[in-house]
Amino acid sequence: RHRFVLSSSYELPVGRGKMLGTTWHGAPQAILGGWQLNGILTLFTGAPFSPSTSINTLSSGANGQRPDRTSDGNLPSDQQTIKRWFDVSTFGIPALYTYGNAGRNILTGPGTKQFDLSLFKKFALGKESRRIELRAEAFNLMNTPQFNNPNASIGSASAGVVSSAGNIQFFQRTSRQVQLAMKLYF
Repeated sequence: RHRFVLSSSYELPVGRGKMLGTTWHGAPQAILGGWQLNGILTLFTGAPFSPSTSINTLSSGANGQRPDRTSDGNLPSDQQTIKRWFDVSTFGIPALYTYGNAGRNILTGPGTKQFDLSLFKKFALGKESRRIELRAEAFNLMNTPQFNNPNASIGSASAGVVSSAGNIQFFQRTSRQVQLAMKLYF
């Protein structure tokens, strides 16, 4: 529903041609010049999801029947835990041969808070545009848990419980990852 992304890039003003140290050469230039710091802050609310029932009362052979809903079902954010993400007691199994009245996407899952940080160091190779760039990159630097939606099958013992985190296959909502790289520009 809501998404906020702030990205920043800051090249340190140190080294040849920069604000501080315009006459540097040799070792001081190689050590203190060419540093760049980058960051990405990502905040977004959780994805909507729909409750379903663990029991088929329609006798249609199809799964995914909707439950009956007696009230909102969403808990205030200060009451949500991974053991109780939404109020399961506000949902019930519909009567035989009837459809449940719960709507589509009426509940909201856990959101994402992630901070990525990278540090680059550039080394010039000769007088042309050739250079080497060393990179240290950390994704989800604070290692904040990125929980997936809870079990939404009303009638199941684990309904309302968040039991997984992250999505490794798509590199989304993952735990902390750190990588080092070297890039050659020529």
